[in-house]
Amino acid sequence: MVIRVFIASSSGFVAVSTADTGGRPGLRLRGGARVRVLRGARRSALHVPARPAAGAGARRCSITPGPQWKGRAAEIKKKQQDVVRFLEANKIEFEEVDITMSEEQRQWMYKNIPPEKKPAQGNPLPPQIFNGDRYCGDYDSFFESKESNTVFSFLGLKSRLASTAEP
Repeated sequence: MVIRVFIASSSGFVAVSTADTGGRPGLRLRGGARVRVLRGARRSALHVPARPAAGAGARRCSITPGPQWKGRAAEIKKKQQDVVRFLEANKIEFEEVDITMSEEQRQWMYKNIPPEKKPAQGNPLPPQIFNGDRYCGDYDSFFESKESNTVFSFLGLKSRLASTAEP
């Protein structure tokens, strides 16, 4: 079995997109306003259609992500990198699955996380780790197993310590 690490690429805006946007990257706000992601030469921005005045044409306003969002994205990226570096350092075969690029993979991930492991509100955030179709856990579970030196058991793999020890 191959370890699968579900991640979100650097285009984190798409990671919060919902399925009800007609297949285009974006999300819906309360009230049905559709937000779409526009990438410029220097930065990404969310463009939200403003409510047009009666008889006026549609207007747009730009929202640049604030420090709170940027901090959360950096935290997710750091956690993803921690998992990937560990797997690479220990020569564990794995596959990165970018949920921002595949709605099908994102839905598969959500569907295959046990209900007791899902957050009370919202969707589970990456990284989420699977061994084939078996759910291993999220980053917090991975970190706890790393601290207690039980990562191979957490991943459902045989420990390599016995096979790499020299006499």
